[in-house]
Amino acid sequence: MDKICCLAYLLYQSDNEEVKNIAIELLNGEISLKDIKKRKELKKYITATEAKINKVDTHEVVLFVEKFMLMEA
Repeated sequence: MDKICCLAYLLYQSDNEEVKNIAIELLNGEISLKDIKKRKELKKYITATEAKINKVDTHEVVLFVEKFMLMEA
């Protein structure tokens, strides 16, 4: 799995609905990681998720991507 998918998955685990929506936007390329890092209110979430990225269950990430990634026909 790539870094963006893993970060989006980890962000989606948050209890904060805004962070969950940002995670889906990140997954679908509607917002960049650089833009997220510029937002002070999201900085703590990004820092926490980047620390966990090597411990992520890739099978769970795949399921998350299958559920939330938008595909154009």
